Amino acid sequence: MLNFLYCFDKNYNIQASVSIYSLLENLNEKIDLYIIHENSSDLNLPVKIKNHRNLNTLNLYDFKKNSFTFPKVEGAHVSEATYYRFFIENHLPSNIDYITYLDADIVTVKNPIEIIENQIIELKNSNYIISVNSELQSQNKSLKLRNSKYFNAGVMLIDYKKWKNKNMLKNLVEITKNRTEDLVFWDQDVLNIYFDGEYLELPKFLNYKLYSSPYQKKQKIVLDSEVTFVHYSGKFKPWSLKGIENSFSIFYQEIFRSLYSVKYHLADNWKVNTLKDFSKIIFSGRIFRLSYPLTLIVTVVKFLMNKRK
Repeated sequence: MLNFLYCFDKNYNIQASVSIYSLLENLNEKIDLYIIHENSSDLNLPVKIKNHRNLNTLNLYDFKKNSFTFPKVEGAHVSEATYYRFFIENHLPSNIDYITYLDADIVTVKNPIEIIENQIIELKNSNYIISVNSELQSQNKSLKLRNSKYFNAGVMLIDYKKWKNKNMLKNLVEITKNRTEDLVFWDQDVLNIYFDGEYLELPKFLNYKLYSSPYQKKQKIVLDSEVTFVHYSGKFKPWSLKGIENSFSIFYQEIFRSLYSVKYHLADNWKVNTLKDFSKIIFSGRIFRLSYPLTLIVTVVKFLMNKRK
């Protein structure tokens, strides 16, 4: 039975629920689900998740506060929770062999069981601790990596026993403290500094990155049949107004509708940006390209009014 891990806080409760539900809906067998959360009492998972036919066990852990300082999260679109996975050995049971970590901005579009099981076999027969997917190039030149490889950490298959044996928590915390000024992409940079190209390559279809662009406002997104995990790794997420306007948001918003019976999920920390984007798509007429334009108008107005309170 496969294990899956999410780490997030209240800021991503809905997004993570959508991600989890998309995973469960695409499976053909049960899994064990592990969640490390800032405060699990703030997490109200929908009944459709708790009672899902493919959920074997749901294991919730409150993140154990410590003296660790989470660098460069103030004013960013990420929070302290992006570093939670460094501390998995303080939370997860020791009898886990392998676990697949997923970012909360990932949507499953195809059953991942077989391809993950095959990847586990490869990881088991190697000396590597993790299996991850490389970016085209390093996104942060200041890291000064010896190896030219740089990976996206949104999907990580972890050999948990090797992880613990290598004392990963101590190593990652030390790197974070010593290289804080070099970090741009938070925990992902720390992980790349430690592994520096020493990892098993994960098939790109297990971390298929979608980025918002102006060209996608009209174009229909057609995925390759092998794509399994869609990763909204760009700046404009599918729950922001700018993201909703893009056709790439369909995979996220459709799962959200199925889970919550609401047409659109809109969430943005920047009210002014939402207001500007709303004005643009209204006066340009682009809003009428969307499936539910009137519903979106009502959603945005309610969102802006609530943000004022």
